[in-house]
Amino acid sequence: MLKKNMKVKKTMLLYGAAGYTGKIIAARAKELSLDFEIAGREPIKIKELAEELNVPYHVFTVDDGDAWVNALKDKQVLLNAAGPFRFTAKQAMDACLKAGVHYIDISAELETYQLAESLDEEAKTAGIQLISGAGLFVSYDALVVHLSKSVEEPKQLKMGFRHYGGFSKGSVLSSKNIADLGVLVRKDGLITKSENPLPKVFSFGEEDVECLPTPLGGIILSYKSTGIPNIQEYFSLKLPATELSDLNLEKLPEGPTADERAKGRNAISGEITGKDGKVLKAWIDAPSGYDLTPLSVMAVANRILNNDFKIGYQSPGSAYGEEIIKDIPDTYLIDSKISE
Repeated sequence: MLKKNMKVKKTMLLYGAAGYTGKIIAARAKELSLDFEIAGREPIKIKELAEELNVPYHVFTVDDGDAWVNALKDKQVLLNAAGPFRFTAKQAMDACLKAGVHYIDISAELETYQLAESLDEEAKTAGIQLISGAGLFVSYDALVVHLSKSVEEPKQLKMGFRHYGGFSKGSVLSSKNIADLGVLVRKDGLITKSENPLPKVFSFGEEDVECLPTPLGGIILSYKSTGIPNIQEYFSLKLPATELSDLNLEKLPEGPTADERAKGRNAISGEITGKDGKVLKAWIDAPSGYDLTPLSVMAVANRILNNDFKIGYQSPGSAYGEEIIKDIPDTYLIDSKISE
């Protein structure tokens, strides 16, 4: 059941706005003519961006509790774009719980999904919606929800993610946290390490791609959305952190240029098996990663700003179902054939 705030709040706070992805998100918010403010810890970068966008700004570190109180005053939603999220999510979520402000982020880190999951009761008490993983995984989760409705009693889900567009500095650092976890799967309802992680070929329209077993987040987010007991996930590339011995922040590039992002597209492929053994396949054709993230997270933020939310811990799919994909420009869900 959707809840509505008693107070009329229409303002979003974007924390981490001066980062690579944060700037792209801010540009999307401006394009949508939303009422928003920006924040971050680097005074010069935040001030310059605020002047460019003509929006109010706040400068503070994520550990500054008093600053959070001031920045979140009269806000409807906080969008946390400051990764790695293992260093920012808890402080930002705690601030939202105290302020009664909805929380979303663009994390791809399983630890932050589990943190959000653990705060379900606190979020319900505060009357807020709490979503970690409202970036790339919005369309991913929408696809899973769609597939889950198409078979009787879904028993197994396999998801493949073909990434295009390179990696930002923040994503490289976050990938280290993912790689350190090993290959995790959901087996009979429980998260466990894979006993025999092998590559799998997925079909993305006219292209078949071998993907590597990688815990992407569906084992938490899509399990929340559907309750499918067995989930395996695969990624088309090696995580960048596994290729780099030196993760010195200063040596990493900010991220791909707009022209580089425009030269290819992301794709997400899903295979679901029902209790009768039937397998249904579908896939998502979407813009490249750092174009898809701002389109996706702003689709969620815009819903919240229009009082469309569910209180407590949510995944994109549990909050908005497969319909949210219609809010993401240039993103398409394509069904494939059913097989025995």
